[in-house]
Amino acid sequence: MTSDLTDATVPISRELPVAYTDTSAHQLGFSLAAPEQDALAVADGEVAGFTVSLRLLGASHQVLASGGGHRLCETVACLPENTSPMPSTFREPGYRFTSSVEQVTEAELHERVVALDRIVADHQTQGTPALIGRFPGSPLAVTAVVAAPGEGGVTWRTWHTYPQTGEVVSTRSAMRTCDLGTPDSVGTR
Repeated sequence: MTSDLTDATVPISRELPVAYTDTSAHQLGFSLAAPEQDALAVADGEVAGFTVSLRLLGASHQVLASGGGHRLCETVACLPENTSPMPSTFREPGYRFTSSVEQVTEAELHERVVALDRIVADHQTQGTPALIGRFPGSPLAVTAVVAAPGEGGVTWRTWHTYPQTGEVVSTRSAMRTCDLGTPDSVGTR
């Protein structure tokens, strides 16, 4: 497991240079077919035989993962071309996605952001890709994403916080080559 910070990468935690474009959980869309987006921060690495690129966007996150001849581009973001609503569960051969939205108090949100800082730091210490970005205007407006080996392949988790609505969006994804079948790419949604 190695993690390399690319030129587009910011330190583990940093205020991002643009305001976030999604303002609540219900604005997030989901796609496995959206084009690669310009990123505000990137962490690249090798995890469990997969090449992974974690990307923070002004509109949320994108994860690029490839291994065993397969490539996936997961986008959870508020983008004009990303019109499918974010599902609570989505599966296809070799890939699984789940999401949840929680309402929290301001004190609970503060605790979550502190915990996310620890989670990201722990993943960085372990040598797996991880990022957390803070958006201008509120230290509690963050997007965090971490990758790790698991479930026979690579997994990643994301968190998006919305202090103005008291929401925390959490996602969990997994990609396994043993379930993918013929090499090409995964994801048509």
